[in-house]
Amino acid sequence: MPHGLRIKKSNGTVMLDVSDRITRLRYSNEVAANASGNTTLDDIANSLSVEFSVLVSGEGGIKAPHNCSRNGTVFSWTASSGEFYVSWNSLIFLFLYT
Repeated sequence: MPHGLRIKKSNGTVMLDVSDRITRLRYSNEVAANASGNTTLDDIANSLSVEFSVLVSGEGGIKAPHNCSRNGTVFSWTASSGEFYVSWNSLIFLFLYT
C-alpha cells in the first residue's frame, strides 16, 4: 500500500483501511452576505479539490450560501441571490485530495 492509512489493533485486526484518496482542509473563511472575492493558493496547482459553502445561521426568510469555484490556483466565491431568496453569511471551504 503506497499511500493511505491503516490502523490495527494490537492483535493485528485491521480497524481502518483507507487506501483511496482522502481530503485535507486547505482553506476556510467566513464571508459576509453579498460579498464576492477570491484568493490565490499557489500550492494547489495540479491538485484535485472540492469546494463548497455552508450557511451561517440567520433569522427568517430563505437564505442562500455562496457559490464556490476554482480555476487553476484561484479559489473564488460569489454571493447567491434570487427572486425568492437572499444571500447570507457563509463558511467557505476548499479541500484537497491527497
